[in-house]
Amino acid sequence: YLDITTFVGAVRKAGLSTCAGDDPEELGRTAVTTFNCRTYLQTQLNKAVRSKERYEKGDRNPKDLILFHETQYEAVAWLKDNTGQCTFNSDIPFPTLRFPSDHGIVAGL
Repeated sequence: YLDITTFVGAVRKAGLSTCAGDDPEELGRTAVTTFNCRTYLQTQLNKAVRSKERYEKGDRNPKDLILFHETQYEAVAWLKDNTGQCTFNSDIPFPTLRFPSDHGIVAGL
């Protein structure tokens, strides 16, 4: 398991930056791009999560970032999407019927 602080440290050591900035605490709050919860209708019932436990036991992590050399680019803006409509709803686990990926889409300027 690679936590966000270790990840950012390795990124910075390599001379890179992320589209969402380089503050691990901020990335942990704002760059979350997964919210996966296995249901009881899926295989591997031992990994299923009850609906009321989805926030505590679901996979909610910053896993999708655009990396670039800090001397070559500067992040001006970025967005994440888990709806297919250029918005991110942090309260819904995905994939959904409208958004079939288990990772959000990330775009940066």
